[in-house]
Amino acid sequence: MRARGLTAGAGSGMLPAMASRIEVRPVRAGDAEAIWQISREPGVIERILTLPSERLADREASIRDLGPDEHYMVGLLDDVVAGLGGLSVGRGRLRHAGTVFLFVSARHQGRGVGSAILAALLDLADRWLLLERVELTVIVDNEGARKLYERFGFEIEGRRRRSVIADGEMKDEWLMARLRP
Repeated sequence: MRARGLTAGAGSGMLPAMASRIEVRPVRAGDAEAIWQISREPGVIERILTLPSERLADREASIRDLGPDEHYMVGLLDDVVAGLGGLSVGRGRLRHAGTVFLFVSARHQGRGVGSAILAALLDLADRWLLLERVELTVIVDNEGARKLYERFGFEIEGRRRRSVIADGEMKDEWLMARLRP
């Protein structure tokens, strides 16, 4: 899925970009090192669940061992891995629902990569998997991510108090969900 020449603007829509090209595709084993590097960047690691001690071999194994209900997509900006998102489908009586995660390199945030990955994951959820519900959590002080999710129809359903350790302290998360339109 390509979003040529699009980048997220200050408004609600997409604005033309000057030279950037965004592509979204399924993750490949060869993407592991780039994803591992992004997950360790200041401005990223504080907002995701990765620990600084994560080893590259662990990231490689997590990609290699993805199951049939785990759908990971990378966003490339000018052919360079710039972000990762995933959709995990529930099992049994939760088969109608999925959980999403998303992170983008600090130097590429605000350029449409996150929007492109999220759009691809929600297209998969809505048109191919027929999921009725997609949910996620986001640290309360991550306003940029919360606003992105709201633009895609996610709503805050609740607050998970002191649910995650970030920056050396316990932080709250928003539980957000989107029902299929």
